[in-house]
Amino acid sequence: MIDLRNVLKVSENIPVQAHWDPIENTANNLHWAAEEKFNRTKAQWSEPVDMTWEQWLKLFNPGPVEPLKHYNTADFQVFLPPSIVNVGDVWDLDLDGILPFLRQFHRSATMNLRHGQNGAKACLRAISPEYADIVFRIHARFILDDSIGAYFRPAQFAGYLTIDLNNRTISQWTLSLPRRNSNVDIGAFRTADIGFVPRMELCSLSETEPKLIHWETAIAKEEIEKKFQNMFYKFFQIEWTPIEDAVERAKALDRPIHALLLFGVLDDESC
Repeated sequence: MIDLRNVLKVSENIPVQAHWDPIENTANNLHWAAEEKFNRTKAQWSEPVDMTWEQWLKLFNPGPVEPLKHYNTADFQVFLPPSIVNVGDVWDLDLDGILPFLRQFHRSATMNLRHGQNGAKACLRAISPEYADIVFRIHARFILDDSIGAYFRPAQFAGYLTIDLNNRTISQWTLSLPRRNSNVDIGAFRTADIGFVPRMELCSLSETEPKLIHWETAIAKEEIEKKFQNMFYKFFQIEWTPIEDAVERAKALDRPIHALLLFGVLDDESC
């Protein structure tokens, strides 16, 4: 067991760089609607809309409000466990402490999803005599324009914090959107779409990269992801039957199969 609650004793300036690529594509082209379609939709909205087509095209691709922001070591205290932990232990993160980081992307960041699984969790992934590695998962959304219900909802933010135990400061930190073919939901005018952003990331800038770390105790990131999934989504606790086995069982019992076809995935917030 290890106590990391007060490990960040050294007060340092931590520069963090933000990257936010434009949306590359969406299923229904909501982010790049033709001017005629936009004007037609705007006219049908219940309240007057003070927005031009050109402003609409920029709405879902704002870029980070602060490409470079300086934090203090104490700001990262929010990622540390509230008590003594073992490798593999999971804890909840304080949402108010997470928001300043997300607002480097956009001032409208909120962790109230309204529809979805709220929260942020962290896990001690690995430990060595010199370093500790914490990984985390965060659910959030950005309200781009409340007057038309425009939002941007990432699938999740995942990241890690590596702590230099000898110097009692931060070695590396990153927070990013998973890079897969559908990783964001967007919506406006009561219309939703799913799309892909190649890169949306915050990362600390360090003058020296940490040396190759030989972890004394560690667990696989895949195991941690399963822990997070089980805590965020109750259906992950179900013992699922492979489709091949289900077909054979249906034949043996002379029972039909009720099948549902889903677009996207269920274990994040992008669908």
